[in-house]
Amino acid sequence: MKDIFEIDCKQLQSELLSNKSPLATWNISLKDLQVKHYLLAHVLALLYNNMLTIKSSGVKVNQIQGGLLPIVEICTHKEIFTNGISKGLKGKNVYFVNQLMSSDGIHLLRYKDLKYRTKINTQGRIPNWFKFIETKLIEDPLKSKKVKTDYQLGYNIHSVNTKIDNLKTKNWITTFHDQIGTKPIIGRVLDNPNEDKIRIEHWIQDLENDQISPSVQLPILKKCEGCEVKMNQIRNKRSNTKVRCIADINIENCVKVNANSIQNDRYIADIAIYEALAQAECKYYEKTSMNECIIEKVNGLFKYIHPSDYRNALIEIANSLMQETDIEIYTDGSMKNIATNEIMMGCAFVISAPIKKSFNCGIADNPSSNKAELMAVILSLMICPKAANVEIYSDSQWVVNIFDDLNFLTIKDIERSKVNYKVLWLCLFKIIRIYSLKVKITKVKAHSD
Repeated sequence: MKDIFEIDCKQLQSELLSNKSPLATWNISLKDLQVKHYLLAHVLALLYNNMLTIKSSGVKVNQIQGGLLPIVEICTHKEIFTNGISKGLKGKNVYFVNQLMSSDGIHLLRYKDLKYRTKINTQGRIPNWFKFIETKLIEDPLKSKKVKTDYQLGYNIHSVNTKIDNLKTKNWITTFHDQIGTKPIIGRVLDNPNEDKIRIEHWIQDLENDQISPSVQLPILKKCEGCEVKMNQIRNKRSNTKVRCIADINIENCVKVNANSIQNDRYIADIAIYEALAQAECKYYEKTSMNECIIEKVNGLFKYIHPSDYRNALIEIANSLMQETDIEIYTDGSMKNIATNEIMMGCAFVISAPIKKSFNCGIADNPSSNKAELMAVILSLMICPKAANVEIYSDSQWVVNIFDDLNFLTIKDIERSKVNYKVLWLCLFKIIRIYSLKVKITKVKAHSD
């Protein structure tokens, strides 16, 4: 019976597209339930209606990890079923938004490019479920594939196949150019590899409309006629031949792509240009200092921290925690000169394990003790690595109570709530959900160690 029950749990979890067992988290009422033929779902919904919970004993809680931002966090239970998302993704092992995004976490992949990342059959027309997710993540899908800032998730290193085999003349590659180092480029191999170097001709995307993003235009390639990438210029003896943009690059920085000739010295890539370039960028950062790039580029929250002294201090702490999985932090907020025009607000946190680190700063605008306490918790979470277990000790009963109230709600439910400092609470829970943090906040006496 136990084995049958576990199978039922996993089947229901797959139907719900949840990264957690339905026994671990359930917030669907009987009225809202869209699953029709699962007895377990109806039992859990009935218990939820009556404010009852169930604890599993000896049953595995099948938590799926390794992804960023569960799909159930951006779509309601009803949306997942009425828009065909469950039907389209069930059994495809797709539970997280980053599985549908480009390797740099900035763009949504084209539907046809999902075949390289998932088990989805992308033949035929674009299904409604994908169009619905597009409207959720993107402001205007007809003008750009770039997702909204809240959903930009950072580099997805493990999605990139970095293996390079049998590079030869006329192959297509993307790479981080050795001399530039700030943006990836696409090129065509001119000569057979010479040890660890290869000579390529730089190509660029052929854009027909400068009013819309290149990400929604066809991945058609044309020769670059000269730019800052060039190391060598080759001119044919015929005077009417245009300058060719040539560069020598390291093979280890390359990612192989495929392109086919169409007409008029134009080629079309079999994958979106933005994804091909993002793969090269991911490979570059994977083999170089990944710790530094994750903090600076992937975690875009740091760009909002001013002045730079505060930002750099947080980045330094985050770098030192990159390999840690269990972190213990004490947080505190403070107010000074409350009855005067020189009122001051600040916050601090102290990491007590696994290493000793501390941070403190002043906070501007709309001073309150609750805001100071909440900001201390947010800043302490910003420096935690992905999937870390974080134990936070706060002397604010308000922070502990509100956190416990909101912890099991979806982002949509928090947006609809009437909690004070809603924007800050949304920021806190988006950090937790996007970076798959496991967070517990415990009340301690004020200023206790």
